[in-house]
Amino acid sequence: MGLALAACVKAYNCIFTTSDKQSKEKIDILRALGAEVIVCPTNVPADDPRSYYSVAEKLSSETPNSVWCNQYDNLSNREAHYYSTGPEIWEQTEGKITHLIVGVGTGGTISGTGKYLKEQNPNIKIWGIDTYGSALKKYHETGEFDEEEIYPYITEGIGEDIIPANIDFDIIDHFEKVSDKDGAVMTRRLAREEGLLLGYSAGSAMAGLLQLKDRLDDNSMAVLIFHDSGTRYINKVYNDEWMKQNRFI
Repeated sequence: MGLALAACVKAYNCIFTTSDKQSKEKIDILRALGAEVIVCPTNVPADDPRSYYSVAEKLSSETPNSVWCNQYDNLSNREAHYYSTGPEIWEQTEGKITHLIVGVGTGGTISGTGKYLKEQNPNIKIWGIDTYGSALKKYHETGEFDEEEIYPYITEGIGEDIIPANIDFDIIDHFEKVSDKDGAVMTRRLAREEGLLLGYSAGSAMAGLLQLKDRLDDNSMAVLIFHDSGTRYINKVYNDEWMKQNRFI
């Protein structure tokens, strides 16, 4: 969304590739902002020429005077969070933060923010939220990229079938996996019980924190980052029929 808005202001042509599991609202909003959106299949390997990674790289190589932003491997991603999100959290918590919990996709948010916070206090714990079907947790724990860990999942915004260069695994203390169902149900709870209309990955982050609650005590100050608005998921996680079709309710 940020790139699409910047393209509007700068009068740039903007092309996005995305997977077919992403919500219709995301695609519609990007197109409303004047961007071209190419929808690619989810259930193919990352190096398949049909994947949204491969299509983006191919478009960039074939399009004169173009820039491929590549949010996975462009280290400006995590650098932005090092200089903005990290200092903001440190200032707003008056340096009292003890735990940072972040859903991990490209890894830019957790790596940049976590690096800044650990420079201020190396005792701060950085917890990444992953999903079943993603290779990140096992890679963090073993250094092995296990393709057996990878299978299609429904959760949007977290988990990867690649290892993005933006993820600094040395910064992250622990990965916690959250199921598609638990993330979706918690997303709904946050809306109904807290008045927070948030995205799917926000529910996963909260569910992951609750799974880890026994590691916290009365002196802990845990900060969760909620990445996305629920307006992108009205026809999915906030739709009863969709939830029933996926056997989440």
